[in-house]
Amino acid sequence: MPDGVRRQFDTKLRYLANGVLVSGISPFRGIGPGGKELKSGGYRLVLTTEFTDAIHPLHAFKKDSSRGRKTRGRHVDTIKARYEELCQEYSARSRKQ
Repeated sequence: MPDGVRRQFDTKLRYLANGVLVSGISPFRGIGPGGKELKSGGYRLVLTTEFTDAIHPLHAFKKDSSRGRKTRGRHVDTIKARYEELCQEYSARSRKQ
């Protein structure tokens, strides 16, 4: 991922963490109510804001223009697997308390 894109995502994540709305963000369906997708040129960063203590980036990738609007299955699989791991981690944490 180019440094400029990485810096832009970093800045947008900081704004989101402080409750500021940012441009280039849209819902990402399939990973719960807090699923969001940040866009920067041909790159995407999928994250969740579902858990109150932090914003959790799940996967960053270069968008394949040949597939149109739909995200490739391998990216979706990675996103869903990381989301499931995060849910299990939060579930285990809440059981310990």
